[in-house]
Amino acid sequence: MKQFEVNRQDFNNYRVADRATAELAEGEVRVAIDFFAFTANNMTYAAAGDMLGYWQFFPVPDADGFGVIPVWGFADVTESRAPDIAVGERLYGYFPPANELVLLPVNVADRTLFDGTEHRQSLPPLYNRYQRVRTGGDASVERLQALLGPLYNTSYCLWDQLRENEYYGAEQILLLSASSKTSIGLALALADDDDAPKVIGLTSEGNREFVAGLGPYGDAVPYDAVDSLAQVPTAIVDMAGNGKTARALDDHLGDHLRRYISVGLTHWDQAEAGLGGDNERKEFFFAPKYMLERSEALEPGEFVRRAQSFVAKAAASSGSWLRLEEVQGVSELNERFADICAGKMDPSEGLICKL
Repeated sequence: MKQFEVNRQDFNNYRVADRATAELAEGEVRVAIDFFAFTANNMTYAAAGDMLGYWQFFPVPDADGFGVIPVWGFADVTESRAPDIAVGERLYGYFPPANELVLLPVNVADRTLFDGTEHRQSLPPLYNRYQRVRTGGDASVERLQALLGPLYNTSYCLWDQLRENEYYGAEQILLLSASSKTSIGLALALADDDDAPKVIGLTSEGNREFVAGLGPYGDAVPYDAVDSLAQVPTAIVDMAGNGKTARALDDHLGDHLRRYISVGLTHWDQAEAGLGGDNERKEFFFAPKYMLERSEALEPGEFVRRAQSFVAKAAASSGSWLRLEEVQGVSELNERFADICAGKMDPSEGLICKL
């Protein structure tokens, strides 16, 4: 099979590798990956791969410094030695950018199963969970689910945390990397919240017009105009991870900075020390951990129901700005990856890799 791999220390060094097809053991299934989405969020998986364990999900067999960036997509069972899983079943979840994957289904329920492969058991359960979906579903709906589902779930979690903490007393909320799809989802959630303060999107000059035209942002401000921001109580949600911007905001806002929530690293190549790590106003947000905590705090299934309702509504509204682009196979993804690394993806584009 073919698999897309990147150098774990130098993302500009990447390849399409030929990997042997694994034999199935008792209880395992083989799935053929139909398609997956690739976004700036996948670069966050790479940038935080060592810190948060993303490289461990689909380890590369030879120790030559390369790894696999996980992706979200759909796959079909082509071979099964698991009694509860039939050939032809369709799954949605976490996959490698490759033609196939072998899973060990455990905790199988009507709509879900988990991968019980040994090396994945110490990793967050959210990423080991697969949805059993009906075959013959709407292809466009599936593509939106793969592209926006994981991102808008994070958006909902961030909104929920802000609301639960009364927006940290902020009079404005700044979203960094405002053109990213996770930021757009959070902006939509805040715009629908009558109690939320004004939302301002920080973005590059090149994306400013796009961000301003989306609707949910009260204003769109370029990164080099931080000094123009009002010096009022402020909460920041940072999807970019650009240390220089973080320090500029800290200097400008001073004591008005009430909370700085770091989420992603869309500017992974500019990541450096921002606010001090021991700063009480700063936190790193990890959506799987938050989802688990909130699910335990609410009635069983309630948090997932609320999040899924938001995701469906927000994804449906994306038609006004989102354009899906499909590439064929990991070889075409390989050809596009230089632009992805350089941050040249059009924010209105959603990339789907069909296998």
